Amino acid sequence: MILRHLALCAAIVSALSLASMTHAAEVVFEGIKDGQIGPEARFRLEGDIVEGDSGRVAEALRKADVSPQQDPWRRIVIALNSPGGDFHEGIDLAITFRRLGLATVIRSADACYSACAIAFLGGVDLPKDPTPVGENDPLPSQKPSRSLEKDARLGFHAPYLTVADGNYAAGLVQDAYRAAVLGIARLVSLADRLYIVPAELPRLLAPGRDEMYMADDVDAVRVLGIAYTDYSYQIRENYRFTQSMILNGCVNRYYHLQRRSSADGFANAFSVLNEFIEGSQLMENGEDAIVFGVRKVMQGTAATWVAYLPIAKTQDGDRFVWCLFSPAVGSPTTFYKPGGTIEELFSELEKKNDLWSYSSSETTIRLSTGDWIDDMMRALDLVPPQTKLSDVARQLETYRTTETPVEAK
Repeated sequence: MILRHLALCAAIVSALSLASMTHAAEVVFEGIKDGQIGPEARFRLEGDIVEGDSGRVAEALRKADVSPQQDPWRRIVIALNSPGGDFHEGIDLAITFRRLGLATVIRSADACYSACAIAFLGGVDLPKDPTPVGENDPLPSQKPSRSLEKDARLGFHAPYLTVADGNYAAGLVQDAYRAAVLGIARLVSLADRLYIVPAELPRLLAPGRDEMYMADDVDAVRVLGIAYTDYSYQIRENYRFTQSMILNGCVNRYYHLQRRSSADGFANAFSVLNEFIEGSQLMENGEDAIVFGVRKVMQGTAATWVAYLPIAKTQDGDRFVWCLFSPAVGSPTTFYKPGGTIEELFSELEKKNDLWSYSSSETTIRLSTGDWIDDMMRALDLVPPQTKLSDVARQLETYRTTETPVEAK
């Protein structure tokens, strides 16, 4: 496969000398260790990614006598630490991880770039069915399981060609270009199975040779379905939420629950907010003064509140999409409902003033990543989407010291 090597390896002097320059990644079995949810079989892939690495991963599992069939309840986790390499092999690794039922993780202080980052996206949860998946079988559809530890680095860019000065046959260069295009096409065709919305792929593939899309902010990990495993900052019971936190949580979660970036959602939310205010002023119904408000509500026998604001329009453009932010009891959340006015939005509560019935009624817009754990609100959801993961706690504490907590009056 000289064509793949010329087009897609990270450092190529010539197709003929590649084999002598690049070493295959090392795949080692680290043993059975205690994980967060029980024992897990741990493997590690380290080094440049070259053709055949996917086969070496499968061979490492065979030698270690580890498979989902052996123990369907034990996770198999592979840690990745690689500067990248062959783009096609990165895709092959992602497919292999899905077929073999491997979760992926980047450990603290490790890095996974380029082709390694593509491979990382193949990490999956425990298989629904432990029956072995053959090479010609459809890829299993189980949920993703890809984790990023604190201080780990994950970066994406498009495949590129690096060659020494010299003359190359036009046909060979054209073949190299075609291989790169086919690599991108393969990734696009696999996006759904990797739980990536195809429309979000350009952000991963836009950076060129000297650029990198780093998955180091809130938006990146939420859009890509990555579990960021630093839980040092917790939203605990009786946490005091501020208006900025609620706005961030509402907009972030509306888009992230759809696996979409929320980066442009804030401008849209402010536009919708102004549209509602202008409409209310024309109707003189007084709702422009309470467009970002708080209402008391019961949660069972406990009194609580919901904050509300419009953040988008329905698909037909006739009504507003309202975010309702609830501190709940120990488990804050957001849910979304359509409504032309605030009076219409809360008409259901006039009949039964109960948060659970209201949030689960048929008028609620159903949004979900498909994974109830990913659907849960975390501290990182309450900050602007471009906030670096390392800055989440600092930003939240700034809100807490500079803003008045929201409460029902």
